[in-house]
Amino acid sequence: MDPGRWSDEGFLDSLRRQGDPLADQAVARLLGQNEVRTVNAIFKKLRADDDPLPADTPEPFREFLEATRDLPPGADYSRLARGGNVFLEYAAFAAVSMLASSLPRGYAAPCLCEILSISGELEKHPYQRLMGVVQLLVNVSSPGSFQTDGKAIITAQKLRLLHAGVRTMVPRFRPGYEEKYGMPVNHEDMLATIMGFSYLVIHGLRRLGLPLSDEEAEDYYYLWYIYAQMMGIREEYVPPTLSEAGEFYNSFVRRHDTGPEKNPYGVILAKANLAMMKSLIPRHLRLLGFGAAPAIAMAQLMTPEEMARVSVRPVTGHRPIRNLLHLVLYLTQGVKDLPFAARLAVLIFQDMINTSRGGQVTFTIPVTLAGLRDQAME
Repeated sequence: MDPGRWSDEGFLDSLRRQGDPLADQAVARLLGQNEVRTVNAIFKKLRADDDPLPADTPEPFREFLEATRDLPPGADYSRLARGGNVFLEYAAFAAVSMLASSLPRGYAAPCLCEILSISGELEKHPYQRLMGVVQLLVNVSSPGSFQTDGKAIITAQKLRLLHAGVRTMVPRFRPGYEEKYGMPVNHEDMLATIMGFSYLVIHGLRRLGLPLSDEEAEDYYYLWYIYAQMMGIREEYVPPTLSEAGEFYNSFVRRHDTGPEKNPYGVILAKANLAMMKSLIPRHLRLLGFGAAPAIAMAQLMTPEEMARVSVRPVTGHRPIRNLLHLVLYLTQGVKDLPFAARLAVLIFQDMINTSRGGQVTFTIPVTLAGLRDQAME
C-alpha cells in the first residue's frame, strides 16, 4: 500500500462520500416497518454474551447482526490481547490523554462538531460524553472483547446503527451539511475519531514521558485498526501502521481544523469539556489550586496553536502543582506487568459507569431529537 495515499486529497475526498450502506439499509428497513422501538428495546438487553435473540426480533436487525459479527479475515487474536493489555497497563494516563488531548483536538474540526452538537446535550452534560468514551474504551480493551459475541463486536454493531440513525437526522437539523462537508459520519470523520482513541492516546502517553515501547504502541494501534474495520470501514481505507495513522491524522488536521471564529460549536464543546474535567477534581483539592490541573494537562499534551483552535488559553504559574504532577508520572514509570493494576483500572472505570449510567451506557438508534439526547455518544 502506498503510504502517500493518506495525504492525497483525491483519496481523502473519496472517503468523505462513503458512509455505511449495510447499517443505513438496515435502519431504513426498520423505519419502514416501524420496528426501531422494538430494536432499541432489544439493545437495552443485548450485552456481550451469547443469549439468543428474542423470537420476535425484526428480520433486518437479525440480518445485520449476522452479517457483522465476524472479525476481518486474518485478525491476530494474540495482538488484540496485547493491545488491550497496553491500555489496561496505562489506563489512567490513557484516560487523561483522551480527555485533555483527543477530545479537544477533535472539537477543532467543524465537520465533527456540527454533528456532535445536534442534540445540544454535550455542552450541557459533558459527563455523559465522558461515560460513553469510558464505556467504549472498556468494551474494546477488555480481555476477550473480540471473541465471538464479545463486547467490542456488539459495541461496534450498536454504534454502526446509531450512526445510521444520526445520518437520517442530519438533513432535518443541519440542512446543507452534506453539500459543505460530505456524507454525515463518513469514513474520513470516523477514522479521525478512531485516531483519537488510538494514535492520539499513544502520542499523549509519549508526551507524558511514559515508557511505551514501539512494539506496545503498534499492538495498541492494531486493536483499533481491527475495530475500525468492525465499524464498517473497509480494510484498504484504514491506515495499517502507526506511522501511516500519523500521516492520515496530520492530513485531517490540515484539511479540517479551523480557528474559533469558524467553529463556534467546537469552542462550546471544548470549554464544556474543560469545565467537566475540573468538576471531576474534589472540591477541597480545587480550593488548593488543583482546579488548574486539567488545563495544565492540556498544555502538556497540546501545543499552544492546538489549544487556540478551540479558544483555550494555556495556564501560567502553578509551579507546585506542575511539579507534583510530574512527580506522579516519575513514580509510575516502569510500573508494568501488574495484573492487579489492569483489573483495578477496569473496576474503577466500570464503577464510574455504574454510578452514573446504571451499569451500562445505552446505545440505541436515534431517529428523533429526544432519542439523540439519550445517547452517550453521538
